[in-house]
Amino acid sequence: MSLSPARYRFRLNLQYQHQQPQHLSLGMLWQILHLRGLRGPARAHRGLRQCKWPAALYSCSSESFGQTMLFSTKLPFSPLQFEALDLLSASQVAQLAAQSGALNNADLIRLVFDRLDGDNALQDVGEFLTALLRTSQALDINPVVRDIMMNRAFAILSLHFEDFESHDWVSWFTVKLVPLLPSLTAEMLQRVTSYTDCDAYHVIVFEQMTSLRQQELTPVLLGYLKQRRASGSTCSTNSSNLSTCLWACFGKFSIYVDYEDLRGLIEGFGSFEALDLLSASQVAQLAAQSGALNNADLIRLVFDRLDGDNALQDVGEFLTALLRTSQALDINPVVRDIMMNRAFAILSLHFEDFESHDWVSWFTVKLLPLLPSLTAEMLQRVTSYTDCDAYHVIVGALSSVFEQMTSLRQQELTPVLLGYLKQRRASGSTCSTNSSNLSTCLWACFGKFSIYVDYEDLRGLIEGFGSFEALDLLSASQVAQLAAQSGALNNADLIRLVFDRLDGDSALQDVGEFLTALLRTSQALDINPVVRDIMMNRAFAILSLHFEDFESHDWVSWFTVKLLPLLPSLTAEMLQRVTSYTDCDAYHVIVGALSSVFEQMTSLRQQELTPVLLGYLKQRRTSGRSSGAGPLFVLCAVKDGSTCSFNRGSSLSTCLWACFGKFSIYVDYEDLRGLIEGFGSFEALDLLSASQVAQLAAQSGALNNADLIRLVFDRLDGDNALQDVGEFLTALLRTSQALDINPVVRDIMMNRAFAILSLHFEDFESHDWVSWFTVKLVPLLPSLTAEMLQRVTSYTDCDAYHVIVGALSSVFEQMTSLRQQELTPVLLGYLKQRRASGATCSFNRGSSLSTCLWACFGKFSIYVDYEDLRELIEGFGSFEALDLLSASQVAQLAAQSGALNNADLIRLVFDRLDGDNALQDVGEFLTALLRTSQVCSRFGHQSCGERHHDESGLRHPQPPF
Repeated sequence: MSLSPARYRFRLNLQYQHQQPQHLSLGMLWQILHLRGLRGPARAHRGLRQCKWPAALYSCSSESFGQTMLFSTKLPFSPLQFEALDLLSASQVAQLAAQSGALNNADLIRLVFDRLDGDNALQDVGEFLTALLRTSQALDINPVVRDIMMNRAFAILSLHFEDFESHDWVSWFTVKLVPLLPSLTAEMLQRVTSYTDCDAYHVIVFEQMTSLRQQELTPVLLGYLKQRRASGSTCSTNSSNLSTCLWACFGKFSIYVDYEDLRGLIEGFGSFEALDLLSASQVAQLAAQSGALNNADLIRLVFDRLDGDNALQDVGEFLTALLRTSQALDINPVVRDIMMNRAFAILSLHFEDFESHDWVSWFTVKLLPLLPSLTAEMLQRVTSYTDCDAYHVIVGALSSVFEQMTSLRQQELTPVLLGYLKQRRASGSTCSTNSSNLSTCLWACFGKFSIYVDYEDLRGLIEGFGSFEALDLLSASQVAQLAAQSGALNNADLIRLVFDRLDGDSALQDVGEFLTALLRTSQALDINPVVRDIMMNRAFAILSLHFEDFESHDWVSWFTVKLLPLLPSLTAEMLQRVTSYTDCDAYHVIVGALSSVFEQMTSLRQQELTPVLLGYLKQRRTSGRSSGAGPLFVLCAVKDGSTCSFNRGSSLSTCLWACFGKFSIYVDYEDLRGLIEGFGSFEALDLLSASQVAQLAAQSGALNNADLIRLVFDRLDGDNALQDVGEFLTALLRTSQALDINPVVRDIMMNRAFAILSLHFEDFESHDWVSWFTVKLVPLLPSLTAEMLQRVTSYTDCDAYHVIVGALSSVFEQMTSLRQQELTPVLLGYLKQRRASGATCSFNRGSSLSTCLWACFGKFSIYVDYEDLRELIEGFGSFEALDLLSASQVAQLAAQSGALNNADLIRLVFDRLDGDNALQDVGEFLTALLRTSQVCSRFGHQSCGERHHDESGLRHPQPPF
């Protein structure tokens, strides 16, 4: 409800009794003028202009109302009120500014400062600011308006800095200007500090500024202090407390001062006393330079400082600044664990709110120095919040510090990654890339941790895994699994790809791991010889570069385990290089390893390697001679620094094994005798080849010693008995000395050899009969018994039979007469059996009787009854075969052929008899002639009847040769 002029006058008169004109508020004045004109603001404004402030105001108001009246100020604001600014006091202007919205209006605030900037500008601005602070409402000044206010106020204020005393700095900078200080510029501060002493400097405060403004002002403060220091006057406090000192020097601006500047300005700065006043960045610099990165107690203080209201922001800023420090970060692992634990405890509280850029920022930048300390439990929590994109970020980040982790930590994290992917797969969502490239996919899924993922898991997770595309990302162990399952061990091209992968910066380690893993594969290794050669060549090329640094355990590890599947492909050149780096202990390791794969080598390879071993030992022997060491021909004596030997008490067998292993069979017997003291006994028989055994037997007297020859055949009678006996007999024939075998020993040798040989007659082919009976067994054939011959002929065809007859005939003279006669019935029985079965062992019809008789009986024909010969050999009865007949058989031929009545034939008979044994032969001829049935009947000899049926004369003639 509107008031009449009478009512307004009444209210004003009531309140004027308590107020003076200078205390009239803006609202009161406006109402006075309004009541005076009652015809609107415009007229009131004109009236107000005619009044002089403040004395004439009373007369102006009383002119209309009789006396001044005071009334409520709660009237609507109008811009026209600012036309009366010249009449308002500074305090009233403050009220007007606060209530009118001028603190958020650039044009109005300029009008305000136009009013204040007069003759009493310093006083009015001070009064204005003080009154502004007293307004009941909180000041909310628009930054642009605040900048205008600060500029105008500072322009007035700065004119008086020269006259400022301590209380002025305090009054202005701790009270009056406080609402405007956020707008103080660096230039203003520069001018301020050019007039201040230390006390005044300490008064300057920090509040409500933008970060940019804070950073702009800090160099001015720093410059001031540096200038004071340069002039020999420092602005420090009496306090020895660094925190107090830091506050006095920079206040809250200290967070923008470089750590090095703080150290340079504040004596003793660098301790942890002032941590609470340092920014996270400065804390990082302090930590880097103070040794806190290697001190568990100090790093705990650091994180106690960071773990506040802005913990996430401070930790991030700390880690970022740590990365910017000039020195390379060298964080003690224990301290790094503490840092990771504290940082993760803060960080993990915010995972739920993380977006893609957060995962990238934290795990690829800020946390990077600490990631080697990330535990499996931490990673488990991380992945519980990640989607696939974030997961890939984590994997990439962890891979970037993979080499800084312990092997154990790498292996602990891998199952977490694998578990995450399996869980995603189970839920129907795989974390795969769009790339069809297996290498890209494997990197995205596991990064460098893929080397600890089982090959089968990789195949189960990654479609199409099992090819060679991702070789570069597989560990050597996984490459081994791939090689074993993919057929690479039988494919030259694939195995080359495998070794291209292994032959990198860590080639020695990778090849070793590959070979070890290959041995662990469930399937038995079946490596194609050509592929094995490639593997051995590539592996040796890598390995040989490190022989110089090999220690005992290295030789053992590589040659008795890792290289074992490839050793059959070791060449003589490779072995030569190996032995050029080995001492005796390593040499013995190599020999043992090669012996373990001896049977897998070709015979040619075995023979190629043996001279290298022999050469090594001879070289050791030679170098020992030149150094004047011990009895150097004693290779198996006490070690003297030059020979590769065992203790003198070692058996020859032990020594021979240590020196040559199974390769000893290819070492010449004379070399063995020259290298090994006492060699020539039978101790080392098991390690000698059959050839060497033959040499030993020939030189040791074993051919005349039944006990020794039995030891020889005990050695030969093994898994390769047939081959060994054959080699033994062949080598025996090659010995330089003529063989002189005791008959008893020869019988033993024949029995043992035949026992072995006869087991294989069933499989004998023509060349076998020839080889054995015309070469190998020849020295023993005089000891062949009728029973042995019976078994031999039970397996022979005619061709083999003729070979046997010829062989036996070649040693006929070395047999006893009894043995000759015992064998003849076996030959006769074989031929009769063949004849009975309709198959005769004869030559072509045109062959001479002599040839036929030789083929059928050889020299044993002398013991065959003449009637048997006529029955078996067609046309037998002529004189063609006279040379092959015994004197008894010649007598039978003469009696039956009519030679006793034919001068020419009888002359042929005596030409035959008249030889080296003529007397004996003629006597036997005549005796036999008397026994023939024809002669007995003609001359009536008594003795004929007694001996006619006695075939002993035919069975026991003396041979004509």
